[in-house]
Amino acid sequence: MAVVLALMFFLALSGYVVQALKSSYGAQTIVSKVYAKQQAYHVLVSALPYILTSLRREDSSYDSLSDPWAFPFTVETERGKLEVVIYDEDRFINVNFLDNPTLRRIFERLLTLLNISPTYSERVLMWIGKSRGTFESKYPLKRAPMDTPHELSFLGFSYEDLYGRTEGDITYPGLLSLVTTFSYGKINVNTAPKYILMALDRDIDSALADKIMEFRERSPFRNIQDLVSVEGFTLDTLYRIQNVIDVKSKVFRIVATLELGEVETTLEVVYDREQNRVLYKRIY
Repeated sequence: MAVVLALMFFLALSGYVVQALKSSYGAQTIVSKVYAKQQAYHVLVSALPYILTSLRREDSSYDSLSDPWAFPFTVETERGKLEVVIYDEDRFINVNFLDNPTLRRIFERLLTLLNISPTYSERVLMWIGKSRGTFESKYPLKRAPMDTPHELSFLGFSYEDLYGRTEGDITYPGLLSLVTTFSYGKINVNTAPKYILMALDRDIDSALADKIMEFRERSPFRNIQDLVSVEGFTLDTLYRIQNVIDVKSKVFRIVATLELGEVETTLEVVYDREQNRVLYKRIY
């Protein structure tokens, strides 16, 4: 009996020791990850001024997808990997400027292209306080500019509307990938994605949008008048949209990701090059 009790005690003690070792290992792992996060934070914050300086030194007379900032770059060492992706917010439609009649028409055309009812534009105007109407919502109307495009989720858009969907052979991008709350309201035709280009005017169809993108790839637009050099783009079209387009960008989003072992840390910053100030920053 004593032998059995001793054996049971030994087995129980062994289980406790194994569990303790596991807990100790888990704690060490957590501490290591926290330390790696701290290291990554300091590295990313230290690298940010150099990234912003390089943006300021770029020729800002026009901005295009062939500029150095538009290409992601990666630095790898034995200790880890740093990847930096930069894109301009001016390629998108700023939903806080929809009280501009031309931008509102562009936004409504974009909704139609995405197979979303264009009547949602009125909800956006109510939300940002540019219309006195109302609609049934789980949330009270904000009556102030949006801080983030994700506020669109309060206005009745479906998940597929916001994040994209596929219908038959057609894949629609999500609305959140085409709008912003950070630009000055003008759209850079050198960087705008195809759906934004098609939304600019009723006379810009898929074929003409493709021609615009092919032209700017060979030779970026130095001014908005260069658009009429694209076959099929008329002076009438330019006249209708000239007040809401540009060839340069003022606001950029920088996403810098550092991998240290199994720990990945990302610093995301929205930078206003015009005013030389950071508008938004988060690390995760």
